[in-house]
Amino acid sequence: MATVREFAFQVYRLINASNPTVPLHGDDEKLCIQVLNQLLQSYAANGLMLTIAKTVFVPINLGMKEIYFTDRSFPIITTQTEVVNLTTASPVFNVVNGGLYQVGDLVSGTGIPALTVILSIFGNVITLNNNATSTQLSNLTFTHDNTLPDVVYIKEGRLANLNSAWLQLNGVTYPLINQSRDEFLASWKYEPLQGLPRFIIVFPETEIVRAQLYPAPSQFFTFFARGKFELSSLTSNDTMDSLPLYYQRYLLFACAKDVSMYKGRADAWTVKLEDMLIQATDIMQSASEVNLTITGDRESLLNGAWRVRAGV
Repeated sequence: MATVREFAFQVYRLINASNPTVPLHGDDEKLCIQVLNQLLQSYAANGLMLTIAKTVFVPINLGMKEIYFTDRSFPIITTQTEVVNLTTASPVFNVVNGGLYQVGDLVSGTGIPALTVILSIFGNVITLNNNATSTQLSNLTFTHDNTLPDVVYIKEGRLANLNSAWLQLNGVTYPLINQSRDEFLASWKYEPLQGLPRFIIVFPETEIVRAQLYPAPSQFFTFFARGKFELSSLTSNDTMDSLPLYYQRYLLFACAKDVSMYKGRADAWTVKLEDMLIQATDIMQSASEVNLTITGDRESLLNGAWRVRAGV
């Protein structure tokens, strides 16, 4: 189980061939990890990260028209703390800025009963659904749930490339057509409807990728998607286990090449190392899935033959 810190040490060994046991100094480790994360994001941009796609699935229910593909650390729950002046038997107190909070936020801390939430906000005056149990200055924690009621979250990483998507109900597979965003937004399809979803429209954003189903489902389905997903940024204590070994080999040489330039060691990057990087890149890219495109009459996509295609 190689850690990112050990990976960084291996990177510097490649560009310190005359003395491969030299310990890391200064910002060596920090620089290497920064370059590593830049490479991960760079290859995610064109769908090569990870180079082997995976299939994910999640139940969706009536009215859940959007799927969010997010990183595991995406802040669904956010918290904020503030010291306030509580009064016994009173649900009211002042905060510095009431605009930071929302009705329904969970409130906890000394002098606050369990399961207490914000009932109302008027300017900087907050009213709770329960009375405070003491009179004192108390450091309260305000917890906000960002989960949207009509959205289902798939926290397997930001979607880099969608290969195919489909629904299943009672053993029957219903393929989804990956529709162009521009074509969808410029047409009558923009109006919300419910029924059997036939289209999926992908909207990439900075931290998430939104996928909208159209029409919105009118009953319970299981949603499946096959695609390529980005990895989270790595820290020194993380492991490289989520990466296949051939990808780790590519990153080792790619990081070493970039780091040698940043550290003023360009001469350490030899022709032999460049050849090994090219070989590792070819192996990494050749492991990527081959995407097959099947064209046909869209109106017939719900027949049996196209259901088979949906599972490919």
